[in-house]
Amino acid sequence: MRKFLLIATVFCFLVSCSDNDNGIDVQKPDIPLDLGDDKEVVIKPKQMWIDAHANFTTFATKAKITATLEKIKDTGFNEIYVDVKPGIGYALYDSDILPKLTTWGNEKVERDWDYLGYWLEEAERLEINVIASISVLGFGYTKTKEGLVYDDPEWDGKTQVALIKNSDGEMTALEDIRNITDVDGAMLDPTIPEVQSFVISIVEEVVRKYPKLKGICLDYCRWYGADYGFGSSTLSAFEAYSGEKISDKNQIITKTGGMGPLYNKWIEFRSQTITDLITNIRSKVKAIDSEKEIHLWASAQWSSRYSVGQNWASKNYKPKASDVYTDAYSKTGFADQLDVFSLGAYTEHIWKSENPGSEWSVENFVTTYSNYTQGACKVYGSIASYAYGNDVKAVSDAVYLCLKNTDGLMVFEISHVNNNYDQWAAIKDGISRVEKQ
Repeated sequence: MRKFLLIATVFCFLVSCSDNDNGIDVQKPDIPLDLGDDKEVVIKPKQMWIDAHANFTTFATKAKITATLEKIKDTGFNEIYVDVKPGIGYALYDSDILPKLTTWGNEKVERDWDYLGYWLEEAERLEINVIASISVLGFGYTKTKEGLVYDDPEWDGKTQVALIKNSDGEMTALEDIRNITDVDGAMLDPTIPEVQSFVISIVEEVVRKYPKLKGICLDYCRWYGADYGFGSSTLSAFEAYSGEKISDKNQIITKTGGMGPLYNKWIEFRSQTITDLITNIRSKVKAIDSEKEIHLWASAQWSSRYSVGQNWASKNYKPKASDVYTDAYSKTGFADQLDVFSLGAYTEHIWKSENPGSEWSVENFVTTYSNYTQGACKVYGSIASYAYGNDVKAVSDAVYLCLKNTDGLMVFEISHVNNNYDQWAAIKDGISRVEKQ
C-alpha cells in the first residue's frame, strides 16, 4: 500500500507540472522511482575455475563432474573455466594436434569419453556457460620432466631461456627453462614464429571442435619471469625490433641484476611480443566465431606485470617514462584485445584497512583497476580461495567485493572450495549480499 501511494503521489506531481504557466505543453524528463526491494538486480557472470592438475583424478568419472556441477549451480555460479590444455602440454579434449593427457607424475586416468565434451554437455543442461582455459605457452612439467617439450628434440631452441647467476654470483650464465625445477611449467618462446603458429593452431582447434563454448581463457600467456628471454632467437628478434646491436647481455640486465641501458626498450619489446600474440589469437578466434569471448587471467598488480610482458592496461594508459617504461610503452596495452580480463586479486588481505599503505588488498585491486583498463574490456574480480581457508567471513567478504565492484566474479579454485575446505556456504553468502536473493 505504501508503494502504491508513493507512485500515485509522483504521478499526480507529474500531471500537475505537465504544463508551464503559459499553458504550453512542456516535455518533462521521467523521474526514476527507487522502489527499494523491487529494484531489478543485474545478474553478473560468476565463475568457478576447474584446474587440470589439482583435479586430475578427482574428475575421473562422469558422475563426479555431474555432482560437482550441480553444487556449482546451487551455489550461484553460472559460468566455469575448464582447464583443457594445462602447462604439461597435453590435451584434456579431443585433439588431433596434442597427445591425450592420461598420466601426470604418479597419477593416471584413462577415459573412453571426451573430458571437455562432457563438461559442456552437463553444463548446458544446467544452463552454465563454459570457457576453455589454455596454458598458451606452457608445454612441460619441469619437476618430473614430463610433457611435450621433453618428448621430441624439435623443441630444442624454442623454449624460454633465463639469464642466471654464475658461480661467482654474476648474472652472466644462461639456462633453459626445461632444466629449472622451481617453475610452474616449461614455456615456449613467443618471439619464434613457429611457436606462435603452433599455439594459435591449438586455440583454433578447440574453438572449431567445441562451438558451444562461450569463450577461451588465455593462461600463462607471458614470459615466465623478469630474467627470461635470453635465447638466441629472442635476442635476434630484439635487435630487429630495437635497432640495437646486443654485444653483451649485461646491456639489458647488469651483472649485479640491475637495469642496463637497454632495459626499458627490452621491457617494451617483451610486452609487445605478448600483445602481438594475443592480437593474433583474437583475430583467429573471431574469424571463426565473432561471438566467442577472449578471456585472460593475470595478477591484479599492474605495476609488476612489466616483468612478464603483460601490459593488461588500455593503450590510453600512459605510465611516466622511466628506467622501466619507454615513452612508447603504452602501445603495448592489450585490454582492447580482450572481451574479459580476469583480475587476479590474489591476496590474503581483504580490506584496505588490513594492509594500510599497500596495494595488496582485494578491496584496493577491485576499486582501482579501471585506472588502467579505462573501459577497454570487461573486468571480473577473481580471488584465491585457498588464501582464506576456513575463514567464512573472509571468503564472503572477498566474493562480495569482487562481485560488487567489477563486472563479474571468478573463484580459484574448485579443489580448495570443495576438497581442502568447505567454502560453498561462504561463497553463496557473498553472492547473496550483492544479488540479495
